Amino acid sequence: LLKTNKMKTKLLFLFMGLIALTATAQHETYWENQNSNFPDASTGIRDISVVNDQVAWALGYDGSGGGANYQIFTKTTDGGATWTSGTIDIGSSGSGIAMITGVSETTAWIVAFPNNSGDAQGIYKTTDGGATWVRQDSAHYDTDSAFSNVVYFWDENVGVCQGDPVDGYFEIYTTTDGGDNWTRVPEANIPAIEGGEYGYTSQIFVTGNTVWFTTNHGRIFRSYDQGHNWEAFQSPISDFGSAASNGEISFSDDNNGYLINQDGTFWKSSDGGETWDITFPDSGLIFGGNIFAIPGTNAVYNTGAGDLKGSSYSFDGGLNWVVMCDDQHLDIRFTADGLTGYSGGFNGGDDGSDPTVGGMFKYIGPTVSLPELQAKGFVVYPNPVQDVLHLGANEAISHISIYNILGQEVLSQNINATTASIDTSDLAKGTYIANITIGNASGSIKIVK
Repeated sequence: LLKTNKMKTKLLFLFMGLIALTATAQHETYWENQNSNFPDASTGIRDISVVNDQVAWALGYDGSGGGANYQIFTKTTDGGATWTSGTIDIGSSGSGIAMITGVSETTAWIVAFPNNSGDAQGIYKTTDGGATWVRQDSAHYDTDSAFSNVVYFWDENVGVCQGDPVDGYFEIYTTTDGGDNWTRVPEANIPAIEGGEYGYTSQIFVTGNTVWFTTNHGRIFRSYDQGHNWEAFQSPISDFGSAASNGEISFSDDNNGYLINQDGTFWKSSDGGETWDITFPDSGLIFGGNIFAIPGTNAVYNTGAGDLKGSSYSFDGGLNWVVMCDDQHLDIRFTADGLTGYSGGFNGGDDGSDPTVGGMFKYIGPTVSLPELQAKGFVVYPNPVQDVLHLGANEAISHISIYNILGQEVLSQNINATTASIDTSDLAKGTYIANITIGNASGSIKIVK
C-alpha cells in the first residue's frame, strides 16, 4: 500500500536516481526496527526532530489513504528503546500539524496550519513533554492571507519561524526568549516576493546559524544570522512542492549543499545555494523522499517511499551511494555528530494491521568519520554498539585505541588490515572516544555503547 500525505507542503514524491540498482542491502545491517506506538495502524511519520542521543520527537499522519487529520506526536527519551505517543490539543481539530522542533524531553514547538477557513494556525509550545500546547500569539499568523509554515529552535531561547507573505513580504519572526516574544523581521531585510510566491510547510534546513527555506517559485531563501537577514536565489527547479516540480535540499555547512528532485536529478552547491551544478552519481541509487547531510562531513542520507522505496547513503558527497534497504522510509534526521539518526516509516507490522508494531527506524549502520579519515574511506558500525564494532577503510587500518570519558585507555589493538571486528563486550555502557590511525592519517570519533 502506497501511503502518502498531501497538504500545502512538500510532496512525498518518489523518484529514481540516475544509476540502476544492482543489489539491495540487508535492512538489518543498517536499521533497527522500532515501534512508534501510535494508536492507529498505517500511521506515517511526517517530521522528526532529534535532540540528542536519547531524545527525539516526531509527528504522525494518516497514511492509510483515508484522509483523517491527525494531531499526534511520538517521543523517545531513551534512545529509541521506547516511543510514547500523545495528542496535540490546540483547540482546533481541523488544523494540520506541519512540523516539530524540540530542545529537550520536555520542551518543543510545533507549527499548526489551517486546512479550512477558521482553523487555528501559528506556533505552539509545550514545556511539559507534550501534555499541553500553548499558542505564542506574538508570532501573529492571524490575517486572512497568513499561513504558518516552519519553526526552528537552536536552544531553549533562540528561534525562527516563517509563514507566507502578509502585507507584501514573507511573515518571518525571530525570538531570543523561547517564543514568549516574537519580533517580525522587517521587510527591508527580506528579498521582495515574486507574484504569487509562497513557502511550504516543513521545508526548512538549518546548519550552524544558517537557515534555508524554499518556495513554489523554485527559489531558496538563506539567512546566515538565524533569520534576521535574508537573501534569495533561483534554484535549478521551478517549484519545490508541486506535482510537476518538487525537490528537497540539505547542507553540510554554510557552503556545501545538495538538491534532488522528482525526476531523479541531483545537484550540488558550493556557495550556500546561490548556484547549483548537476551531478551524475558514479554508482548506487538516489531515492526521492528526503535527504539529510551530516554537518561538517561528506555524508549524505536519502530515503524514499511508494513505488521506489528504500534508503541509501553516500560518504563522498553524493558521488557514490550505498543502498541500505527497500523498505518505505519517510523523513530522516540525525544529530549534528551523525551518530544518532532516525527515519520514519508506517506502523502496522507485516500485514499492516497491528499499530503496536513498527513505524520508526533507528540508524545502526556505518557512521562518517573526521575528514582526515573520510579521505581513507573509513567507516564504523554499528554505533551505538552492543558487542562487536566493525571497522572498514580503503587502506589498511593501523591501530585503534578506545578511551573512556575519564581519559583512561580501555582497549588498544593493532589491526593492519582494511577491515576489523573489535570485541567491546567487556566495556560498560557509556560514551567512549576511539582514536583511529590509517597510514599517515589519524582522528578520533565518539563511540556509544
